Amino acid sequence: MKILDLLHLIILFTLFVMTFGGCQFPIEWSGSWFQSAIGHLIMVNSSYIETKGECVENQGDKYITVDRTDRDVGYRCIVIHEKHPNVLQYKESMVLKDYHSLDSLCHDITGDAVLLSMFRAEGAIPIPCPFKSPPYSFSYNRGNGDCDTMSKIDSCTDESRLLFTYLACVDVVGTESSGEELVCLAKWKDGATQYLIGKIHNAMVTSDEDRYRCFVYERIPRNNKVVFRVAQSGDATCNGLLSSTEGSKIMVLTRIESQHERCKFPSWVTNHHHWHSLDYKQSYHFSHKNATLKISRDHGITDMKLVCHNIENNSSSSVTLVAHVTEGCSSGYICLVFHHRDSNVIQLYQSNKTAPDAGEACGPGYFNHLKLSVPVTLVTSTEQPSTPATKCSNLGRYTIKNFAILNNIKKRSVVETSTSHSEHCTDQQLFSSLTIGCNGLADTLEFHSSCPEEQNTAYYCHGSWTENTTSYLISSPVSRKSTDAKRYCFVFKTSPSSTDITVERFSESCSNTHHRLSWTFNLTSQGKCTEISASSDSSFIYLPPLISLTLAVLVINTCR
Repeated sequence: MKILDLLHLIILFTLFVMTFGGCQFPIEWSGSWFQSAIGHLIMVNSSYIETKGECVENQGDKYITVDRTDRDVGYRCIVIHEKHPNVLQYKESMVLKDYHSLDSLCHDITGDAVLLSMFRAEGAIPIPCPFKSPPYSFSYNRGNGDCDTMSKIDSCTDESRLLFTYLACVDVVGTESSGEELVCLAKWKDGATQYLIGKIHNAMVTSDEDRYRCFVYERIPRNNKVVFRVAQSGDATCNGLLSSTEGSKIMVLTRIESQHERCKFPSWVTNHHHWHSLDYKQSYHFSHKNATLKISRDHGITDMKLVCHNIENNSSSSVTLVAHVTEGCSSGYICLVFHHRDSNVIQLYQSNKTAPDAGEACGPGYFNHLKLSVPVTLVTSTEQPSTPATKCSNLGRYTIKNFAILNNIKKRSVVETSTSHSEHCTDQQLFSSLTIGCNGLADTLEFHSSCPEEQNTAYYCHGSWTENTTSYLISSPVSRKSTDAKRYCFVFKTSPSSTDITVERFSESCSNTHHRLSWTFNLTSQGKCTEISASSDSSFIYLPPLISLTLAVLVINTCR
């Protein structure tokens, strides 16, 4: 028999089994699941549930499975409801050695049969927790009376996590000071009842039996405040949890209204909601309400969430403010200083450590103005200049001297070469002159090469500013090669003792403090663009008198 014929038979047999024999569980259920009291994870695939057996018949949410253990055969009916992609709940009949029909076997499941829960273990994707905009204060009762010491719930960077800090009550038995983290895994509604499945992490929890918990929660009216009542199960099931007033532990959560809601980042910061660090390794996203900033790494994971708390100093070009910062599940207050550099460029200083109190964040103990860290240079997300009016600074024509490529960056990583002869060019030949904003291109600077094999290298200008005798220019390559950064910062330094301009190029920040410097060179001005152009044009139209007279005679003779 040919291999192709064998494959056809296998496919036909599989289709026959799927159509006339056995049944299929939803493919989305495949994976490993936790169930209380089982002792190990339960494996599920499209036709088999471990501990239940193989699916042989189904109708809607009713499934007949057969469990073949040694010589015994057992059939049972399972009624399964998917409450959430991470939660399956089911009731089951007794196990019989044979059955007459699906209806007869499933009819044995009574209304008061135990409701069993399975929680997805591996690959479970957490959900945002339903208690929005922490922090909350809360009281709790474990059955021995209310503990009203105002324990606290804080947010984490990940919206699927909450940090609970319990305070003890000296007059209530069973209370103690402790902390735990809740990861929210699933939520759903049964009628008016809202359920939540979470996983608890603390120093005392060592098994999944203690980690998984079921909650019932509801929002309750109380003097225009955001208040939730929450009941927590005593084990890794939802059994007996029918309302927010009955559970192993009852909590009342009250949202803390804070000064955050009256503080917003300045408009010149939030005119662009998306910013990137110069090296594009971090992104900065300001919320549309202009009060929250999320800082993420280049692959999208949120590292830090900052909420504007109060403004310390504010002007048209800079603002100093205190922000509540959350990193992981740790939080505190930091001082931020934003500088407006251009419509597409801002710079950010921030304190290196968090303060426990907002009033201390910008104080000398946490933020020293004399010892500021290197600022983070932030640029907008647009790849091209936002408008044609984004002009470069230091317009003019220059000759380049002392050009050097630093940090062992080979010439090939700066300019792609077309022939091996260009590798013999010196650094000085590689770039010999520079024009900024000339030839009708006010938003472009262009490096010219003396090497015949090399092409000119051009950059778009995205914004510039000047501090004392130093000017800064943010740019991007017009034609970006694989080795090029997305953005560069050119730093132009002048000195009273010299007419030359020292230029440095950076790809990570606008400072050489702990950041890689890739180019350095000196510039000598050859005049403004218009001055050079005018002199160049006059050289073509000016002719000595003798030559002019000769040409005139030739023209007259031609016309005769």
